[in-house]
Amino acid sequence: MVCVILTGSAFAAPIVVGSGPLFSQTHMTGTTTWTSNNTYQIQGWVFVDSLAVLNIEAGTVIYGDKATGSALIIRRGATINANGTAARPIIFTSFEAAGARAAGDWGGVVILGAAPTNKPTTQQIEGGFTQQSPGQTQYGGSNPNDNSGVFRYVRIEFPGFNFGTDDEINGLTMGGVGRGTQIDHVQISFANDDDFEFFGGTVDAKYLIGWRTRDDDFDTDFGYDGRLQFVYAKRDVNIFGQAANDQSNGFESDNEGTAPYGSLPRTKTRVSNATLLGPYADSASASNGNLTKWQHEALLRRATELSIYNSVLAGWPFGPQVRDTATQRAASEDRLEIRNTSVGAALGTATITTQTVTTTPTPVINFDVLAWFNAAGKNNLGSSPRQWGPGSAINFKAAAFNLDATNDPVPGAGSELAIAGSALDGRLSGDPFFTATSYRGAFDPSLPMSQQWTAGWTNFDPQNYTTAVRTTDGSVPTAYTLFQNYPNPFNPSTEIRFSIAGGSFVSLKVYNMVGEEVATLVNESLAPGTYKTQFQASHFASGTYFYRLSSNEGVLARKMLLVK
Repeated sequence: MVCVILTGSAFAAPIVVGSGPLFSQTHMTGTTTWTSNNTYQIQGWVFVDSLAVLNIEAGTVIYGDKATGSALIIRRGATINANGTAARPIIFTSFEAAGARAAGDWGGVVILGAAPTNKPTTQQIEGGFTQQSPGQTQYGGSNPNDNSGVFRYVRIEFPGFNFGTDDEINGLTMGGVGRGTQIDHVQISFANDDDFEFFGGTVDAKYLIGWRTRDDDFDTDFGYDGRLQFVYAKRDVNIFGQAANDQSNGFESDNEGTAPYGSLPRTKTRVSNATLLGPYADSASASNGNLTKWQHEALLRRATELSIYNSVLAGWPFGPQVRDTATQRAASEDRLEIRNTSVGAALGTATITTQTVTTTPTPVINFDVLAWFNAAGKNNLGSSPRQWGPGSAINFKAAAFNLDATNDPVPGAGSELAIAGSALDGRLSGDPFFTATSYRGAFDPSLPMSQQWTAGWTNFDPQNYTTAVRTTDGSVPTAYTLFQNYPNPFNPSTEIRFSIAGGSFVSLKVYNMVGEEVATLVNESLAPGTYKTQFQASHFASGTYFYRLSSNEGVLARKMLLVK
């Protein structure tokens, strides 16, 4: 057996940033760097103040603290450089033990900028801050190119601390963030409110994932004028808003919350290549869900001009709704568009609906939402209820609705999404931000899930991880190896290293002496490299345990000794 002795801080407790009690405030100034050879625990509200810089190395793990309602807030004028990689994502997650984590274990990440909104620049971000920290979380300004830094290859897990009834932080909250900020490859999992919420601003983003959230996946408000491409969301039928006024939607887009919704600039988001899969695997199962809570694939209201292109929306009871007359007028004047999009929804006389809500400006005379949706040249499909599972025109395989690491939303090669085509037309015409594709939705039908943009950095089972897996260096190994854990014997944690010579789906699990699985440490697709992860055994009894590595290259196993 091979014994590898490691030095440094790999086995130290997390570095605590901030301090209790509940909602305490810590302010970072100057330049701070969090490194991947350490882990960090945020306690209370940690603010990166104006002109300060927070650098986070690829592969760094940051834990949110439940007892102190922790959150990381990048204030207006500050910079965050969280620049992960596919092999070494940056991970914000719950500090609770594996198996005990839940949505709302900690607050989440808030980025505030100086780009335009349709609110005063004294507006404070939602989520309890107005009561607890007045003046600390203002956002908005006059610079559409404002730069808050880089947020790339990042996972945010179990966010959304509850400050009170219907008052939570989102997974990633953005207020007035400018298009100078780079946001891509971000996964939000088990959020207690929305996954992503954009309060005004102009920031663009690509490769976003919302996984099993409680409320909405992509929420846009207050004049958000940004562009989104390659976005994916999957919902869990058992996770939805519980409050009396809660409604769980895919897209939810408003201009503002008060009639007549006339504030400028208006919300005019453009979205291309979205795959939004709701809670229902097929139209028959939709009758078994809570239909007072599950609502629309896209709720477009209050004079929004959000437009959707080259996408697929399926698995909700209801499809897109162009709700009120102000929004319907935007649709009739081509300021709100749905083009080259496939829709499958279970209920209603039609998939595309309106609601009798009269707002100023005056109603559009004889506005027919189905005729608008089906108009020649828009190439939309799905104006009446239809199925979306195996064998249907949309043809998602059953695994598209799996709620674990086997989730596979890649559509069939001969499906409507593969052959109906897409186009960068309408409000996308001539816009260099958008990448042209030959398919609809977020995933290329010609590639397996292991080769999609989600490969390597995502985690669809964060509940059962003991800790995040991280690369130890940038070298590519020549052999498939499972190293002996160190220290061994150990108490209460130990590090396990392994090398894979080829890209593969990798499973690393821990078993007790009678062969019962007690922990899953790794369960995802990884690129070639040498990785390390920690087994935290504070809740386990003393004794001998086995850890087993499985991949395309074979199965390896070793034993370790926990002594308390």
